[in-house]
Amino acid sequence: MRKNSFALIWLVLSASWAWSQTVVLRPETFMLQVLQGHPLAQQAKLIPDFAQTYVLKARGGFDPKLSYDLSQKYYGDKMYFSLSDAQFKVPTWFGLTLQTGLEQNRGIYLDPQGLTPQNGLWYGGISANLGNGLLIDERRAELQKAKVYLQSSQLEQRLALNELMLEAGYAYWDWYMQYHAGSILKEALDIGAVRLAAMRRMAELGDRPYIDTVEAAIQYQNRAAALAEQNAKLAAAAAFLDRYLWQPDGTPLELSPDAQPLPTDSLALQAVKLLYTGPVDSMVNQHPYLGVISYKLEVLAVEKRYNREQLKPQIELKYNLLNEPIQYNPLAQFSINDYKWGVSAQMPLFLRKERAALQQTQLQIEQTQLQRQDRSAELYAKMMAARAEYLNALQQLEVFKSNAQSTKMLLAAELNLFETGESSLFMVNTRESAAFQAALKVVEYQAKCEQLWLKWEFLQANLVR
Repeated sequence: MRKNSFALIWLVLSASWAWSQTVVLRPETFMLQVLQGHPLAQQAKLIPDFAQTYVLKARGGFDPKLSYDLSQKYYGDKMYFSLSDAQFKVPTWFGLTLQTGLEQNRGIYLDPQGLTPQNGLWYGGISANLGNGLLIDERRAELQKAKVYLQSSQLEQRLALNELMLEAGYAYWDWYMQYHAGSILKEALDIGAVRLAAMRRMAELGDRPYIDTVEAAIQYQNRAAALAEQNAKLAAAAAFLDRYLWQPDGTPLELSPDAQPLPTDSLALQAVKLLYTGPVDSMVNQHPYLGVISYKLEVLAVEKRYNREQLKPQIELKYNLLNEPIQYNPLAQFSINDYKWGVSAQMPLFLRKERAALQQTQLQIEQTQLQRQDRSAELYAKMMAARAEYLNALQQLEVFKSNAQSTKMLLAAELNLFETGESSLFMVNTRESAAFQAALKVVEYQAKCEQLWLKWEFLQANLVR
């Protein structure tokens, strides 16, 4: 897919932008852009909306229903009967159904029990489940599960966004490391070029042996090869970073050639991140991932209640008051002595299907509980390991910073000896290579510390709350 070349001018720029034309892409700005524009972020934001449709669908089970039934028979130029029933039903939460309607039946061969007055017969009453369906039925079970899923969707959205932020953050700090490593190697190459030219000039004047030009040339060639390899790594890191840059309207972006990551000195001046060093049990127990599993257990508990309800006999009671409407008034001349009622009951003899469904749900609950215990232990171990790894990386970073300062001091001393003729070019190159390697190590561990911090925050689902 071809990306639009967009300079990301709207990003937070460095203070010297007007003079140097350098775009500094700060990590917090980058992460915000990912959160606002990346397709996976947009997809995660749809999770609660999708869950809301389940709630709406489940509420549909309680929608009032208007129905009309007409049945007529004509044979031999005679109308045997005409049966008409207009009905309005309102399901309620407690397993009751309110209903009202108007029957109009006529015909010469109509069953006498179906006869209605001339104006029709109005009825109104209830139907109730006294056994199976009294405490919970399919409609109530689906609505309860949909509400639980809606709550769970908030945590699922948070987990999805945290995973995206972790991947994007790793990509940014890898780009940071490759960029500044390239800057260090470019500086080394420039110094090597100057020294090679100086050695050649001094050799022509007789101040240095020609063998020093060979030593300087070898060093220059090695550094040129290292820089070329590093440039390839930087191009790969920048290309990988591009996949996280999108506009909110779905337009993909790419880094400007002038874009730079956070300067190393700015990172060094940032406040030290405070790391929680106490017990992590509470953080594990409150983790959204375990919350999702807990919501799954709530759904299974609803299913278990519903399946247990199926073990009861099905007993339905119906009661309707009857009256002939006068001048479209269904309550005119109303009498409580006119009514129709009935009761129906049925129950499977062995209940094998119902008992199997209940057992399956119970087994699913036990499996999910075991899964929660396993995930809890896994999160605990990962948090402890991530914290230890981060603290160790911080200590190593300080060691490498001190080592970088020491190698610079040794290099400066060696250069002084070289100028007075008490050292060789080989020793200068050795000290210089050690100094550059130490600087590369500092950049590497700066990026590593930031990545490990992201991992620590990710394990707590704190990258996006």
